[in-house]
Amino acid sequence: MRSISISQLLIVMLLAAASGSAAAQTYGVGVSSSTPSLGEVASAASGDTVFRIAPSTGAITKQSGNGARVSTGTSRATVTISCGNDNACNNDDVYIRVGAGSVTGRAKALTNFTVSMGTATLKTAASGTNPINFRIGPIGKNSSKTFYVGADFPIGADGTGSTGNATASFYVWADDVNPPNGSQSGSGTAVATVFRSLSLTKNSDLAFGRIVKPVSGGAVTVGLAAADASKTVPAGVAWLNLPLPTRASFSVSGEGGQTLAITVPSTFTMTGPSASSLTVTTNTFISGGNAQLSSILGNSGSLNFFVGGSFPISPTTRNGTYSGTFAVTVAYN
Repeated sequence: MRSISISQLLIVMLLAAASGSAAAQTYGVGVSSSTPSLGEVASAASGDTVFRIAPSTGAITKQSGNGARVSTGTSRATVTISCGNDNACNNDDVYIRVGAGSVTGRAKALTNFTVSMGTATLKTAASGTNPINFRIGPIGKNSSKTFYVGADFPIGADGTGSTGNATASFYVWADDVNPPNGSQSGSGTAVATVFRSLSLTKNSDLAFGRIVKPVSGGAVTVGLAAADASKTVPAGVAWLNLPLPTRASFSVSGEGGQTLAITVPSTFTMTGPSASSLTVTTNTFISGGNAQLSSILGNSGSLNFFVGGSFPISPTTRNGTYSGTFAVTVAYN
């Protein structure tokens, strides 16, 4: 064998050894803290409620369940991938994996991850749901690129965990080899403040009892004197014994310390004989004066409120039985 052949073989071997010694590119992975955030959420009495976070806009919509988001506004997680002072940063694509982590409170594990590009360039669309895998273009030497993460965020029902703070973590891996191995990673946390479901109970109806018509006009009232169930009638009107007039009474239970929006119609109609009717004007009285549940966040709270009413009566009011209904709703503020 000629010596030149040996020299060429040695050169080839040395080149092969040199090319095999290249190190994997190092990336920095940063994730915005405490996002996405659902804000305040009222859980359902039973069954999970799933909220979907859109990575492109941060819009949050309910996908299923009987819970409700109390807060409004958008939220999404921002991921920043950075690359250092290496020429490979200008050439190497980056392989990304995003998946679910641990949970606290009533939060359930994130799923159905989605992404939207910020300054990063998507080279291969995401595959999978949890985890998802995708590829972005080179970061650039001493540069960084961003993308946004969305997901489905389930919130458990009453009895599935403590109320108050709820978190669901997720991880982001980045590498120049496929699949990424997790050696270069960051993590984020989706958050919510969870309230137990509201329960509204009617304890008694608004009842005006039996009334003898007056010789002149006036108004019949029940429970309009704020703190009591007082009743008044115009001169010449008489209440008969039984049934006794009563104001309506309601009890609410829910997350301690939270304020409520109580909705009662200002008027409603009672219908009597031959399509005659009476218009009732309502008045609401709240125990303690403020529409706020007792106790504090993390504990059950309660509140009582009452509805009274008034209607006009005259000698021409048609005799007979009158009845009607009105709807009462409560919601967290």
